[in-house]
Amino acid sequence: MISIRTKIIMYSMVLVFLINSVAFLLFQNSQKSVDEYNAILQRFFLLNDVSISTKSVYESLDAYLLDQSIKKMDRYSSERTKLRNMQSQLKHQMSHDMAIKNYYYLIDSFLDECTVIIAAYNRQDLEVYSSHLTDLSRISMYIQEATLTLINHELTNYQTFYREMHERNELFSSIGIITFVFTILVSILFALWFSKGMTKPITLLSEAAKEISSGQFDGADVKASTRDELRFLTETFNNMRENIRRLIQEIKQKSELDKLLKEMELKSLQNQINPHFLFNTLNTVSKMAYIEGAEQTSDLIDSVAALLRYNLGDLAKPSTLKEEVTVVHDYFFIQKTRFGDRVKFKTEIDESCLSLPIPILTLQPIVENAFIHGIESYEHGAVLSLFVQKHDKEVIVEVADNGVGMDELTKKRLLGQDETTDIKQGSTKEHTGHSTGLGLQNVIKRLQLFYSKEQVVEIESQPGEGTVIRLFLPVVSESEVFVKSHV
Repeated sequence: MISIRTKIIMYSMVLVFLINSVAFLLFQNSQKSVDEYNAILQRFFLLNDVSISTKSVYESLDAYLLDQSIKKMDRYSSERTKLRNMQSQLKHQMSHDMAIKNYYYLIDSFLDECTVIIAAYNRQDLEVYSSHLTDLSRISMYIQEATLTLINHELTNYQTFYREMHERNELFSSIGIITFVFTILVSILFALWFSKGMTKPITLLSEAAKEISSGQFDGADVKASTRDELRFLTETFNNMRENIRRLIQEIKQKSELDKLLKEMELKSLQNQINPHFLFNTLNTVSKMAYIEGAEQTSDLIDSVAALLRYNLGDLAKPSTLKEEVTVVHDYFFIQKTRFGDRVKFKTEIDESCLSLPIPILTLQPIVENAFIHGIESYEHGAVLSLFVQKHDKEVIVEVADNGVGMDELTKKRLLGQDETTDIKQGSTKEHTGHSTGLGLQNVIKRLQLFYSKEQVVEIESQPGEGTVIRLFLPVVSESEVFVKSHV
């Protein structure tokens, strides 16, 4: 997949490279023309300077021969050095054809004649002096004529150079115009192609979004012809619409199911006894039993009424550990009345822990589970204990029995760790005989949601050695519980 950013970068790089290449080519051509033009001018100036310097050497030599002063000799030496330097420059700036070589040798001859004339003059050899002075004048004229010839030759070369330079400039001007027009056309074509590749999927997505906003979720998937972020956006949009369709279907199915459940609940409620009528009746029976002197019967009825009232409370409303312990005491009293000395109940409660918020119907299902599945079958010696104590920042609640215990598979199933066991199959058996209809798995799940903590329950048990169910409840305030329950 080539991203939109990569496409823009590649296009910009190609465009910049093309423009810079043409600009560099034009610059190189212009620089070459300027260099050649400067070289021609330098040759013109050099030839002219050689001609002037030759004349200056001749004049300074003549002035020295007439005056013989040191100042005139210094001037002659200076002019001679200048001419010799210009002669050296001829090797570097002029082409090495025959005319230039002859010109170079003429300068050598001119300087040699100057040396011979000065030596003859110093020896007072007038014949040699006169002869070489005439030769010097003739060589100087040759140099002036050769200079004019070379300048004329350079002018001829300059005309050829100027014509070629003019043709070259016209060629590169045409190349620049063609490149400019080509760049504009490529930019326009790319802009059209790029904008079409972006706007077409966006237009299709906009139309599909309008269909969704109007409640039409069964439209065809949007097709994306590009291989960039728009393809990913289009596929994501198609997946989103498919998910919305599926969710709407699930909501419809759930709505129908909820409707059936409500109808079943309504029929079930029609067959139930009004709880207030039941509580009022139990209170009346309790008072009658107390009046008749059956105090134990009255206490039993009060415990049953309190237990039923608590069990029929709002399951969404949090309770406190104190209320849970009170309900367990009522449960112990009812079972003690039923089974007598067959079972003993022990409690050890830390009063400072009783204000802890806790989900309603937490301890009673655990105690019932321990009683029904652990010690109910014992004829004597059964013991069921409840311990509440604080340890660091946790309240530890233990429900212990000396009953039949359980194997490792049963512990994993109760803790929800056995994925191969169908929990629903064991739920009916587990809840048989319970006053709440709630099992240990339900209690564990509600504790985890209530405290936002996974490790809340620990089970220690071996077959025939009893069971200890230990709850680890974090110390939280009622305000924290309120915030959690309303998030």
